[in-house]
Amino acid sequence: MSTFAFDTHKAVKALKEAGFGDIQAEAVVATVGDAIGGDVATKGDVAALKTDIAEFKAEIYRHLWLMAAGIVGLTVTLVKLIP
Repeated sequence: MSTFAFDTHKAVKALKEAGFGDIQAEAVVATVGDAIGGDVATKGDVAALKTDIAEFKAEIYRHLWLMAAGIVGLTVTLVKLIP
């Protein structure tokens, strides 16, 4: 994941203007910063995940086609071998 920009000074200032005390405003901003700081996905993260999913699906479909071809081949062989 990438870094998320959070302007803590601006947030503390806005909370103070809304009536919070210094300690309260700083505590709220610290809590919010900790909560969202490291676990935010960006558009790039989502795009990369979509690409990974598409590649995984293509690989699964390829394996399914190979298995289907094997089953058909085995069935044809068994039909010819069993009188």
